[in-house]
Amino acid sequence: MTKTLHSIGRFKDQVALITGGASGIGRATALRLASEGAEVVIVDRNAELGNDAVSQIKQSGGKAIFVQVDLMNDADIKVLDQKISKQFPALHILINNAAILRTGCIESGEWLSNWEPETQIGLRSWVLVTQVLLPLMKEEGGAIVNLSSEGGFLGRPGQWIYDAIKAAVVSVTKTMAYEFVDYDIRVNAVAPGWIVTEMHYGQHPEPESHKRELETKPISSCIMKRLAVPEEVASAISFLASNDASYITGTTLHVDGGRMGMSVG
Repeated sequence: MTKTLHSIGRFKDQVALITGGASGIGRATALRLASEGAEVVIVDRNAELGNDAVSQIKQSGGKAIFVQVDLMNDADIKVLDQKISKQFPALHILINNAAILRTGCIESGEWLSNWEPETQIGLRSWVLVTQVLLPLMKEEGGAIVNLSSEGGFLGRPGQWIYDAIKAAVVSVTKTMAYEFVDYDIRVNAVAPGWIVTEMHYGQHPEPESHKRELETKPISSCIMKRLAVPEEVASAISFLASNDASYITGTTLHVDGGRMGMSVG
């Protein structure tokens, strides 16, 4: 499902950085912010997909650059501010999006090898990226949006590390909101439900056909009876990053088709 690019101009003269911006929700967010006037910095370790996303933005009349960073490597992250400050005097929007999902049941102990990479990419690197880029954000203020998940609220068998990380993201978001308020920086989180991204169809033998199947498959796990596409999450992220959300901070917005409403109803 492809959305038409917007031209509202909410982010004109603003710089936005998205981690994991080469694919999935990150890419959709990069396209959305660029379509509304932001100069976008796509941070990812996949140079091919990252440069492809930049080309797509430029072809649509937007502005973007790609910066290759391995979020498993602290040294890579610690020089990120130098790479950005060479081209931009300030950073206005930070989207902490990158994550990986690996499964493993607690009883079997198969999760042991997953702990370090999942927590490094999905939580530790986010905090370090934020710390490193904070001086650039303090220049003019702005907004941070962190990506949580419905799993951080519901819990799921075999995915306890991922879900624990996403629950931690909600807590860290509140802490950041308190710590950065004096810098005129708002911090919020988005908790998507099941979104049709490469995480769910990329490893399938026929990924494109499986993607189309997921996009049209009726489900019973949420009120809206369907899965979402990345552009729908990107819309929520762009709202929280904009001045339209000027009195919203420290909160988590559920973008899940009513899944949480079903769980408590």
